[in-house]
Amino acid sequence: MNSFNYKKKREAVKNRILTARLYSVYSLLIALLSFFIIAWTVFINEGRSLDEKVFAAISPHITDSRTKFMLFISFLGNHTFLIPANLLLITFFVARNKKGLAIRVGIIALANVFLMSLLKRYFHRLRPEHPLVEGITNFSFPSGHAFMSVAFYGFLMWYAAVSIDNKKIERSIIVFLLLVIFAIGFSRIYLRVHYATDVLAGFCIGFAFLMVCLWLTDKLQEPREIID
Repeated sequence: MNSFNYKKKREAVKNRILTARLYSVYSLLIALLSFFIIAWTVFINEGRSLDEKVFAAISPHITDSRTKFMLFISFLGNHTFLIPANLLLITFFVARNKKGLAIRVGIIALANVFLMSLLKRYFHRLRPEHPLVEGITNFSFPSGHAFMSVAFYGFLMWYAAVSIDNKKIERSIIVFLLLVIFAIGFSRIYLRVHYATDVLAGFCIGFAFLMVCLWLTDKLQEPREIID
C-alpha cells in the first residue's frame, strides 16, 4: 500500500471510529436507562407480567428437538465456549502484530466476568422454576450469557464496523452477529434458566459495559493496527 492510499485509509478508519463513538454515546445512555428501568420494574415494582407472558407463549412450542437446538445455541454464549474463543481472538491479533487489540480483548473478557458476578450477587434473583437444564445454581439477574455474548460478539461487530471497507460485507457480518446474540438470549428464556427481563437487562448492561471498555482502552492501538 503506497503512502497516499495508506493515509487515505487511515483517515477513513479514524472517521469510522469517530462516527461509532458518536452513536455509542446515545446508545450508552439508552442502554443504561433501559437497564435501570428493568431493574426498577423487577425489584421495586415487582413486575412479573412480561416474564410470565413470555414463558406462557413459549411453553406450547417446546419439543425435544428444539430443546437440543437451543442447548447448542446457548453453548455459544457459555464460558466454556467464550474463554477459548477469546483466547483464539487474542492469539489472532498478536500473530498479526495488533497487540493493542489483543489487550482490549483480554481486558473486556476479564472485566465482564468480574462485573457479571458482582451484579448477580447484588441483585440476588433466584432462577425460574422448572428449568429444562439442571445443575445451574448461581443467580439469575442479569443473564450472564446475554452479558458475555454482547461483550464478545459486540466487540467483533465493532471491529467489523471500523476495519471493513466493503459496506455489504460489513453489514452482513454485523447482522449475523446480532442474530447470534439475540438467539443466545432467546435460548436462555426457552430453557427456562432465565426470565425475559434477565436477558433484556443482560443485553443492556452488556452493551453499556462494552462501550465503556472501548472508550477506556481507546489509546491501546493505532489506526494502522486496524488497517494492516
